[in-house]
Amino acid sequence: MSKKRKTNINNYRNNYKYIDAKVLNSATYTDYLNRFRKICLSMFEWVNLPPSMNQQFLELCLYEDGQACFLRDNSLDYINTRCDYSGMFNLYELPVAFNCYSLNYNTTRKLYTGLNDEEKDDTCILVQNNWDRTPTMGSMELFAYRLYEAERTCDVNIKSQKFPIMVICDEKQRIFMENLYAQYDGNSPFIFGDNLQLKDGLLRAINTGAPFLADKLQDYKKEIWNEALTFLGINNIMLEKKERLVSDEANSNNELINLNLQSFLAPRLEACKQFNEKYNLKGTDKEVTVRVRSDLYNVIKKEQSIILDYKKPDEFEIEEGEENV
Repeated sequence: MSKKRKTNINNYRNNYKYIDAKVLNSATYTDYLNRFRKICLSMFEWVNLPPSMNQQFLELCLYEDGQACFLRDNSLDYINTRCDYSGMFNLYELPVAFNCYSLNYNTTRKLYTGLNDEEKDDTCILVQNNWDRTPTMGSMELFAYRLYEAERTCDVNIKSQKFPIMVICDEKQRIFMENLYAQYDGNSPFIFGDNLQLKDGLLRAINTGAPFLADKLQDYKKEIWNEALTFLGINNIMLEKKERLVSDEANSNNELINLNLQSFLAPRLEACKQFNEKYNLKGTDKEVTVRVRSDLYNVIKKEQSIILDYKKPDEFEIEEGEENV
């Protein structure tokens, strides 16, 4: 083993606590962000997409970029791609053309509007994540950051209950004290120390008196998580809280959830409408549409809105006693 490599390993061992903390910080943030990502990519189901198109990649583009494009390629048939603005804007402040691209693919197409009869295969259909064409990922990063901060603060607070003091010692004793703390932190039943390094006056301890806040931090995390789900249009009222809500409060929360859900669903439905119109699929068994991927029975499914009905009103099964809920 080279001298340089041996030195690097020793440095790592001497500072492993700080490296581990950084790794755990990053892992906690990434974990929360990945949880949100999986939810976002699973919210919508595209029905009757042509086999040459990919639903997973489409939702990924909308999540990361806020927009994507439908088009027909002479060689690949119907495809969906990422896209960027190209050229000027029309009177509705939409780009007149898009650069449609993916791995090993790139083409520039005019924006399909349905206003001109001459619009044919040289156009593309814009699919928007929301009417502002902003990606969901940016908001999810903020929610994940807040949850990461709360989670790691909670971890530190719990640790402080176990060892609520600050140890002051000579720098020469630092490694020795770190080894002692590692035994304590690892729930070792016996801790052995060097009598020569534990002489009177060499060590001092300050009681930090850290209060127990983990329970409050857990409640805070629930609030952040619920706020994120509300933003995505997912019903998230906790059961114990729902029992205390009056009817007006519950309806107000459902309305907000419904509007947030529509902000994602409506632009996707508009893209389906344009796709079916452009390729004469409306009213056929190949008509493309999109719906919320959910098997839950809740208020939102019964609201009259632009959201697709999954069942006809008489198909809902009302259990006994549910009429008065």
